[in-house]
Amino acid sequence: MNVLFNNPQLYVIDYPGHDALEILDKRNGRMGLLRGATAERTRFEFKEFLTQQHDEEELGDFIDSYETILDHAVSLH
Repeated sequence: MNVLFNNPQLYVIDYPGHDALEILDKRNGRMGLLRGATAERTRFEFKEFLTQQHDEEELGDFIDSYETILDHAVSLH
């Protein structure tokens, strides 16, 4: 497990041994798990996006572009 990104809005975890990527939107408590080619493409997009400086609004817009895959509510047990 590798944490690719963690801030007050977003948490992105890479599971290289399982070819999976988990995205957690902390703003609304939604998450999604991606596998295979989709995980690889999204991993690349996140790495590219994070190589540059962005303000809060740009980061929010970027997270929102993944809204359709964030299809699970986060709950604490």
